[in-house]
Amino acid sequence: MTWQEAENPASRGVEGSRTPPRPMIAFSVVPSPTHVDPTHPEHPRRLEPLLASVEGFGESLLKVEAWPASDAALEGVHTKSYLEALRAACERGPGYIDPAPTYVTPDSFACARLAAGGTLAVLDAVLEKQAQAGMAIIRPPGHHAEAARAMGFCLLNNVAVAARRALVLGLRRLMIFDFDVHHGNGTQAIFESDPSVLYISIHQEGIYPLTGWPEEMGVGEGLGTTINVPLPAGTGDRGAMQIFDRIATPASTRFQPEMILVSAGFDAHWRDPLAGLQFTTGGFFALASKLVDLAETLCGGRLVFCLEGGYDAMVVAEGVMACLAAINGTPPAHDSLGPSPHPEPDISDRILRTIALHGL
Repeated sequence: MTWQEAENPASRGVEGSRTPPRPMIAFSVVPSPTHVDPTHPEHPRRLEPLLASVEGFGESLLKVEAWPASDAALEGVHTKSYLEALRAACERGPGYIDPAPTYVTPDSFACARLAAGGTLAVLDAVLEKQAQAGMAIIRPPGHHAEAARAMGFCLLNNVAVAARRALVLGLRRLMIFDFDVHHGNGTQAIFESDPSVLYISIHQEGIYPLTGWPEEMGVGEGLGTTINVPLPAGTGDRGAMQIFDRIATPASTRFQPEMILVSAGFDAHWRDPLAGLQFTTGGFFALASKLVDLAETLCGGRLVFCLEGGYDAMVVAEGVMACLAAINGTPPAHDSLGPSPHPEPDISDRILRTIALHGL
């Protein structure tokens, strides 16, 4: 038996499976073909293999139409002056607006608004009980974008806009789980003083944006509601499962969120060209399965995945399909990319330190 089979009932046969397939997964697709720099890794080609295969879920999918996020929705997260400056910078494009580099074109502001709106459309479908859970397949990504600054290929913080909407609509506590290989500095900064949002991030240490250290635990009333677990290069599926079981599960159980939002970046895969973790397609499926189980236990199954990074197109396609399979309660179709080529480091000391810091 593999470690995936041992730790994830959904990866076993019918007898050991978690539940029968679920009826509906809300999803929106915003490929933003006119937000493009031909030389840049954050390019529309990231989604091309995915868009060719996602329809394979057939009647399990509820496709929801994306709409441009309203000024009010965006101003719940971003400052009005920043939105005006970003719009103006896009109108002057093409060009670069931060040293990551983050690029804009004349259409980028409209594309970013539509990406945020696609995330809101999925959120609304789940909150209105049209679907059990959902996935926003959108670009440009968002988790680096701060209230008043674009960063790291991100213009508007899609998952933060969705979280704010959920709170405005009456939810009292939300959890945001971020498994992008880069720390979601923007999401953390937006909610670090807000005790109604638990932000948990697993990410590679010492790379862009050089934030997300264990001592960053929130500020003021939000102290303790930010949990960062920076990982050494080479960490893979086994380390991710240990963190989820020993840190994310007890922390979320203590917090009792009413909904879980996920910043789903697939650049932690061993084949991604921009970083050095070693997750696999099977690892993404296992992680998503644990999130599905946690959402069912804590918040009536309410769960929304929002696409962030991932710069190998086949990795993004297989990662998203694995997450959809986990939501659907069925095994993923296949893992054509195979296992990580290197052994994982021991991260026990990091896990124990985080448990001590947060009293878990």
